Amino acid sequence: MANDDLRAKPRTARTRRIAPLEAAVELTSSGVPVSERDFFIEEFRGVTIVVALPVVSAAGLDAVSRTVGEFGSGDTRFIFVVPSEYMSEATTAVGGLSMDGSTAWTGEEVARLWLAIADSECVVIGTEASDVARTAGAVAASVRASKMVLTDPGGGWGTPPRSFADIDVHRERLSRHLAQRGLDDFPHAAQVALAGGAYSVNLCRAEDLEFELFTFDGRGTVLTQGRYLHLASLQVDDFPAIEALVAQGVREGVLKRRSRIEIARMAAGGLGARVLRTGHLAGIVGLEVDRYDGTGFGEVSGLITVAEFSGLGAGGLLIDGLMDLCRERGIANLFAVTVSGEAADFFARRGFDEVGRQDVPAAKWNHYDADRLESARCFLRSVPAIPASVSQNT
Repeated sequence: MANDDLRAKPRTARTRRIAPLEAAVELTSSGVPVSERDFFIEEFRGVTIVVALPVVSAAGLDAVSRTVGEFGSGDTRFIFVVPSEYMSEATTAVGGLSMDGSTAWTGEEVARLWLAIADSECVVIGTEASDVARTAGAVAASVRASKMVLTDPGGGWGTPPRSFADIDVHRERLSRHLAQRGLDDFPHAAQVALAGGAYSVNLCRAEDLEFELFTFDGRGTVLTQGRYLHLASLQVDDFPAIEALVAQGVREGVLKRRSRIEIARMAAGGLGARVLRTGHLAGIVGLEVDRYDGTGFGEVSGLITVAEFSGLGAGGLLIDGLMDLCRERGIANLFAVTVSGEAADFFARRGFDEVGRQDVPAAKWNHYDADRLESARCFLRSVPAIPASVSQNT
């Protein structure tokens, strides 16, 4: 199999029914794809989301109202933190209970908050305008909310906003950026929420709330802390999502066309980079060894990362996983062949050396697409043996 791939941009990176390619995309009245909305409504079942609204506008409240309304009578809970003077308008927009958040969050106040959010799907907390973000962080930590959203008219980080950022890795740059926007308290609020158990904090405009929560692309930046992905073997339950990923890559010209049996062979021995909390695939890869039996070579096959999870290191994680598989199987060399410049750059960054076609197994070129041969580039990385000290400790 040719590894003409690095990343695809599928909108259906999940093990659910895939709509026919020719089917029209159904949208909500606000323009959100219904399939994506339905996916995230299911995703957020049983969780509490804290939303900070330091700046309240009619358009923002409309978006908030629509977002809450999309959940219907589900079991997703919302806590909105707003300036005290907007408590009435916010409560009218979302329904539910209201609380005064201007006092210290003592044990008694936290207990009252737990009861309020347990008894109502929406709670609106009013506080000083300058304390909205700080209060939201404290509230998120107090109830162990799964997600917090910090809203600001400036939206996410950067133009266009970057999709993801690890707050530990980007703390200084992010803090400088937010300070320039007068949002000095946002990084601390995000840190408090993440330390309290939130798996992510979103930074976006209030007007974009439904797009941020209900679409894969979002409109802002998702902040995480520490490892967001883990590596695991692909499962048969993943197969619909794997087929969708490969099909998307083919349509975009990133992947060569593969038969279903080829995809199944790749998946059966392949690895997936998964989002820790949800298990959704952020990328997949296979290891081709049968064609090169006895040569000591293995090939990177079908490496695809999902654009919605860009910046999380899925590609590097998958390559590291392949290196471990090679060690386990006694494979001394891992190679990749690509016609993509982006993929070539990726392999170079991951420690592969560009080599000639003669430096990879001759079997690679049996029945190879003649149209691709001229532009095919080969990359090779040796697989070091595990140090003896490591072997003795395992």
